[in-house]
Amino acid sequence: MGTQHVGKTTLGKGLAEKLGVPFYDTDQMVTKTFQKHICVFAQEKGQEGYNWAETEMSKQLVEKYKDSAPISAVISTGSGFWADDTGIAELRKIGTLYWIDGDIELGAQRLMEEATTDPKKANPYLIKNGKFYNVYFSTPKLESLEGIRTRHLERASAARAHFARIADVTITPKDASASENVQLLYDTILWDEFDERKAV
Repeated sequence: MGTQHVGKTTLGKGLAEKLGVPFYDTDQMVTKTFQKHICVFAQEKGQEGYNWAETEMSKQLVEKYKDSAPISAVISTGSGFWADDTGIAELRKIGTLYWIDGDIELGAQRLMEEATTDPKKANPYLIKNGKFYNVYFSTPKLESLEGIRTRHLERASAARAHFARIADVTITPKDASASENVQLLYDTILWDEFDERKAV
């Protein structure tokens, strides 16, 4: 778990491949279940609807893995996962909560890159009618890249305190390649099987 664009999906997929287990992304599960991109779903349903959907996906995964052996899957949660204790309590039934405490400034840069007007690079669900319409349910809608950066840093900074509170283990990615950070996460998980390490 972690804030937007800190590498949860990239590291999660790499870790799952290294462990030889399935990978799940709760945002992608919401998109598939409701046939709406998570950005659109969140915009239409608001924070409460988003929390409900993420919790429902968590319940499905708990039901699937409640009787499984340790390290049977890797799950990446949505960036707003911290906002609903129900979903957190569900996933605690089947696993350990790892917080990817990545660089939120880098996250802001990645979000700004998605807001480009270049159709080959833009996130089509982020910009509409010239306005950035799904950056943390912004009201009024953001209309500048600097506005995106400022809003992201405000929200991500606040979210970090919540992730710190609920995390079982904190992972701070290195300024290194994705494969090196996957290895860091892999080594931490195997170590935690024997020693309850809280941060790395």
